[in-house]
Amino acid sequence: MAAINTIAKEWAGELRDGIAWVIVWKTGRSWNATAVWLNSDNDTFEPEDLERARKILEQDPNAVMLNGYYCGHFGEDMTVAELAAGIRWHYENGYNLLDGSTAFPPGPMEHLADQQQETDKCPAPSALYIDGKCFTGQITELTLPRFSPPELNLPELRSPPSMELNLTITPNTAAAILEALQPAVLRFFEALVNAAREAWAGIKRSAKAAGRIVARIAGRCIDAMLYKANDHPKWWHYYKHAKKYRVRKKYRRRLEQQLCDKLLAAAAG
Repeated sequence: MAAINTIAKEWAGELRDGIAWVIVWKTGRSWNATAVWLNSDNDTFEPEDLERARKILEQDPNAVMLNGYYCGHFGEDMTVAELAAGIRWHYENGYNLLDGSTAFPPGPMEHLADQQQETDKCPAPSALYIDGKCFTGQITELTLPRFSPPELNLPELRSPPSMELNLTITPNTAAAILEALQPAVLRFFEALVNAAREAWAGIKRSAKAAGRIVARIAGRCIDAMLYKANDHPKWWHYYKHAKKYRVRKKYRRRLEQQLCDKLLAAAAG
């Protein structure tokens, strides 16, 4: 179950920059959210987002559609807790409801599959300039030949004669010994401290490098999953090659949503 603070943290960037619209709805006690970017020509949902918005309304008729620029109780410098409070304020008071939003087109829209077929027949539109954003084996016991040592007839060894040594240390002698040992002891502990500091610094450098490597590998794995699940080549092109960061972010979100939908469908089926 997602808490409202988790939703605010995940979508804080979209709420602060005021370009995308964030749809927030509830299923039971769980909060949900997704971002949409309206068509720059008529400020209405694009086909994929339109279908998603209708499904959201089926789950929660009280869903709200929020934008950090157009809606109150939001700002660029707000903390996650403040953003969460703004989301709750809009939802509980019924402001900026998704139902009846002007983002819905005035006329009936073609089915997404039919429209995709029409798009494939036509030349690519100038959407590039949209102003929007992971040794087994059985261990076998090795049986080695056992060798018994040969019996050796050694002469009986006699223990050496014992000798007692009595050493008497006077206070003056003890003080002299301590004075002689003190510099060496200090140098030893100083070297030990320096070695510990160098070892700790090396551990921190290794951890940072390992973190960067893990992040790079994880990013490649996610990109591979997004590419395999993608049904829209243009989305991948915009995600990888659009000049504006917000456009690349927009289509990455769409690819992630598409992947989640397919994983959920596979788990349900």
